[in-house]
Amino acid sequence: MTRLSNRQYPMLQMFFENGLTHYLSYEDMQHWDQRPFRSMLIQQWVAYKPNRGFHITDKGLQAMHEFVTTDIARKNPTGPLTRYFDAAAHHLEPKKVHVIKKRGAA
Repeated sequence: MTRLSNRQYPMLQMFFENGLTHYLSYEDMQHWDQRPFRSMLIQQWVAYKPNRGFHITDKGLQAMHEFVTTDIARKNPTGPLTRYFDAAAHHLEPKKVHVIKKRGAA
């Protein structure tokens, strides 16, 4: 799973929105926080091409795609909430789900 920090996400998004053909110069990159930039170079999400500059790589595109498309929906939405939330303390009761069972032909 791709995990992005609050610094990595906006920087990777900047490269992502620029696309594969846009390059940022060495001078441009000096204006940005170097912590997420270093991390992205290590992860190989960003690379440098001589005489062109820094650009997003296929790995960077994949990381961004995975980050923005991760499904957070529950498989069983009728299940109880996390045990760290006490529904009784807030006077909430889980809704009862009525299940209809089909019976065989008569």
